[in-house]
Amino acid sequence: MKFRCQENPNFQDDRTLEIWKICERLRSSLDPSEIIDLRNSFQGFDRCSSGFIQGHEFARILNCCLRKPLCCDVICRLAEYFSTPDFGGVAYGQFLDIITKEDESCDAKQEKYSLSSAEHRRLALVLMSIAKTLRFREQILRPYFEEYERIAGNVGCVTYAYFKRVLYFLGVTLGRSEWELLAKRFMVHHCKLDYEAFVEEIDQLLRYLDTQGPVKREEDEEVPLKVIIAELPKVDRSEVGIVNLEDVFEKTTTCHPCVSQAREDRSFHILMDHIQKHVWKNRIRIREFFDQYDLLCCGWLSRTQFIRSMDAMGLSGLYKFPMTDCEIKLVCDHYKDPRNANRIQWVCFTDDVDRVFAEKDVAKGVCQPCDGEHVSDDVPVEKKVCAHKERDLAAEVIQLIRTLVSSRRILIEPVFRDFDPHCNGHITRGQVGEALAMVGISITEEQKYALDKRFSDDFGFNYTRFLKEVDPSPCVPSAYETIQRKAAAHNRKVEATSHHHETDIVRILAKIKGQVIRKKVRIVDFMRGFDSLNHARITRDQFERGLATAKIELTSTEVRTVADMFRTPLQDTVDYRKFCDTIAEIDYQCNLEKAPLLVPLQHFTSEDGPHNHLNFEERTIVSRTLQKLARYADVVSNLSSPLKDFDRNQLGIVNKNQLIRALAMRDLHTAISSREFEVLCKCFGVNIGCRREINYRALLAALDYLYANRHNHPF
Repeated sequence: MKFRCQENPNFQDDRTLEIWKICERLRSSLDPSEIIDLRNSFQGFDRCSSGFIQGHEFARILNCCLRKPLCCDVICRLAEYFSTPDFGGVAYGQFLDIITKEDESCDAKQEKYSLSSAEHRRLALVLMSIAKTLRFREQILRPYFEEYERIAGNVGCVTYAYFKRVLYFLGVTLGRSEWELLAKRFMVHHCKLDYEAFVEEIDQLLRYLDTQGPVKREEDEEVPLKVIIAELPKVDRSEVGIVNLEDVFEKTTTCHPCVSQAREDRSFHILMDHIQKHVWKNRIRIREFFDQYDLLCCGWLSRTQFIRSMDAMGLSGLYKFPMTDCEIKLVCDHYKDPRNANRIQWVCFTDDVDRVFAEKDVAKGVCQPCDGEHVSDDVPVEKKVCAHKERDLAAEVIQLIRTLVSSRRILIEPVFRDFDPHCNGHITRGQVGEALAMVGISITEEQKYALDKRFSDDFGFNYTRFLKEVDPSPCVPSAYETIQRKAAAHNRKVEATSHHHETDIVRILAKIKGQVIRKKVRIVDFMRGFDSLNHARITRDQFERGLATAKIELTSTEVRTVADMFRTPLQDTVDYRKFCDTIAEIDYQCNLEKAPLLVPLQHFTSEDGPHNHLNFEERTIVSRTLQKLARYADVVSNLSSPLKDFDRNQLGIVNKNQLIRALAMRDLHTAISSREFEVLCKCFGVNIGCRREINYRALLAALDYLYANRHNHPF
């Protein structure tokens, strides 16, 4: 039902125009769910399904079911306009049609034709495949849909499930995306498919195929596919890589790899020279990239594995050394196996590339670096001249901008950062001019083009490199580097004040042996972890780290002295196994099978240090003093009893006063002089904290030893 004001906008009827405005207002305010509820409410009062209800029922529904109820005057006008005096009721069906029919028709029309150009092409391929399948099997679509129409009463429409079931029964199976295309093209009323339009298009395609001739059933191309999938053919873009866009547009305003003209493929010899230069410059061990795929060490790989190894090595379009597909194919064809084209002899390839370091099978090979002089340059002379001009112009622009930034004290970096919210380091070419204009720097289009040529890549304008040249930040050393320099200076100062006894290897080894006995550690267990190849040698840093892990307390000079003593002859490493065998003499003596008459000696630890170092005169005095006191050893004088009384904590140490008192209690203080007593205290003295004590247990052990061997020492 349509109003006259809809057909003719100049129609002058106040009543019809007013009712039309009310219906338009209701159409814009009602949701689809509210329209469904309104229809169900009307049908609930229409028991006979006549499409008419009483006026008071119509007014009650509009007053109760709407979210924004209408006033009584508007409801009375609607009821009066849609009332039919013949049947004595209100035609609610016409009222609902006016509110909903136009929207449904518009939505269906939009849904029906809202396809892109690519989707139209794919849909055409799907329909052609369906038509070929039906023509090959000599089947007709229309009877299957007409049967459903007679039962359901739908005019030209079927449900989505029935539509899919009919095509499956006819042997037409589509992919998921193809089903979505058909539904998008032929769907009406949001839930049904217009089979009339579908059958009409299929009939047109069948008539077209009939004009092409009969079906050739003996050919495999005419046999329909099991699953119909629409794949668009690739568009032939022969102009890409041939036509230079800079010659067409004079200046490039976009950032894309296809904008630049593709270079010509290099020959095999030039390509190998460039690969050798890349390997030499980056110090790449290319054999390691191929060994992981050649598990059987047969010397060949498949073509895909060879290309994958080259990609991992950096020989591809994504890394520093770009290679085209034709160049990669050229290398593969040159090193392919003559008996099998799918195999690549990677050993020959690595041998040819490694010649840049040394010749193979030469005992004393001379390093032959690839300096790049013999590598040919494929750039024409005109391109070189243009590149030099652009480079010089870009250098002038950079110098100009650097001068303006330094003289005006411009903070140029925050402006570029504002255009890069994701911190990618790149912005568009148009944003470069905007950023420079915001800081008050104006450049010409030619200068901007030169900057684009120098700082632009596949991602855009690299403003981070641009800022490093325009506004270089001062080199401020980090706090970590400062601390490292101070520590190195302090270590050099400490090393300069080292004592002479820190270079005595005998004293150092005795000190290490004493710590090993007291702490009961095996140094070889801490050194072996650094020797993963079991070569019995480690670096100096690893040697020092192993001693520190074993809690061996040595100064840096002492560690250096030991490392120099056990240094390997050919390399600057330490033979830790020889060092550990030397320290292990405290428990056993190595290579006794070669000297069967040699008697091993037991090692006794000493507390020797700078505080108790004795010269020849002092050693003579101590020897004479011990010979005097040995006549009155603990067995004779019981000297240990008073000393133990003074040692309440049983530490084995006493001070000088307690020692002289213990000697006085046994009348031994008169046997030695004061000079002899001082030298004796120095010989058996130990440092405990900040004071000097005497190890009386060592003194008693020495007296007992001399007393037991008194017959061998009559003096």
